[in-house]
Amino acid sequence: MDLVEKFDAKGKTGGAYHVEVYQTPIEEADKAAPPGLKTYKLADGRALDPLSDAKFKIVQTGEKIYRV
Repeated sequence: MDLVEKFDAKGKTGGAYHVEVYQTPIEEADKAAPPGLKTYKLADGRALDPLSDAKFKIVQTGEKIYRV
């Protein structure tokens, strides 16, 4: 997986988080295929579930965080 994006997010309590977006590269032979799936993680390795383009849920705690 390749790191394709980084951004900051905040929780409702004001906690700051750094989000990293990973995407599986597309093989040269599969250029007609849609891009690989994206995986969202916090910089500390915890997994995120994307709820929208700006809203995410930390899988481990259930806390919702928002892109800033």
